[in-house]
Amino acid sequence: MNKLIAKALPSLWSGMDTRVGRLSRITGFVTVYGEEDDPRLSVFARLWHVERVALAARLMCDLTGAEDLGRVQRLVWLHDLNRWPFAHNAERGNFDQAANVADYFADDRGVDQRDLRDLRGIHEKAASALSREGGTVLMADALTGAIEDILFAVTGLNLHPRVIPREVEERLGFSLREKRWYDLCERTAGRFHGSGKPQVDEYREDFHTLFDALLRDFLDRRAASGPTLDGAGLLGITRFIRDRFIAPVVFPLNNEKVCHSSWIRGQVVPWYLKNVENARQRLLEIDEYQFVSDVLARDAPFPASRFVADLGYVSRETPESAFVH
Repeated sequence: MNKLIAKALPSLWSGMDTRVGRLSRITGFVTVYGEEDDPRLSVFARLWHVERVALAARLMCDLTGAEDLGRVQRLVWLHDLNRWPFAHNAERGNFDQAANVADYFADDRGVDQRDLRDLRGIHEKAASALSREGGTVLMADALTGAIEDILFAVTGLNLHPRVIPREVEERLGFSLREKRWYDLCERTAGRFHGSGKPQVDEYREDFHTLFDALLRDFLDRRAASGPTLDGAGLLGITRFIRDRFIAPVVFPLNNEKVCHSSWIRGQVVPWYLKNVENARQRLLEIDEYQFVSDVLARDAPFPASRFVADLGYVSRETPESAFVH
């Protein structure tokens, strides 16, 4: 992780490494709290999502016409810093990330007004208001999310590829049911959910291989259709995927059954906001372990065990939809 942060920082500035490092214990797809007992949880950290967005943004620049690669990378690494512990599972209805941008970066001289406009526009998905660099980051974030959500659903949650609707596969231009992808997904999921000790490092490597190949395949097909990337078209594809599969299938499973989203958002966060001094500011500075420590130190009526993601839910509760057994 430290090498990854060091690679990102030349385009940022001194002192930002602490904020970037915090993302290693902030939810990306699945809650990361509890990784000392279940090391599999570490692969879901938001830090790795941002790394993948950085890769996608680099590959997109020629297609979007973004000329300032350094600024693109800076926006990538800035855009998810103002997240609460447990991210969407805690924030929804309690925190507006876009509205917070100006306040969060108010004392950072390295972030100018143009950056603030782009960062807010990225969160609001206001493509028409963005610079080419900001638009590149928005598209990279959206495409990265679409691909990794599908891969995590199959290999991380253990959901069989057959549950992915055909129309979603058609929009993406690939199917995880194809042998070349199916076999790698099956091996990856097996390393995560199979018997014996989970092979976390091997899983992360396989996941990166899958993501990189699917991303490049998607962008190569888009490049073949024209010299520039159709931002509106790409965002339309990612919205379609979200509306037809991620929102109705993956989110209810992942957020509610695996990560206990309603409980965190509806009970724990209101308690925290009421009982912790300067809670809203503190939530932008602490990670998930520090959040749970705050809760436990105040004798709150919430067990630490319930903050841990239930990665075995699909295999245990809906074995008919499980990928590996």
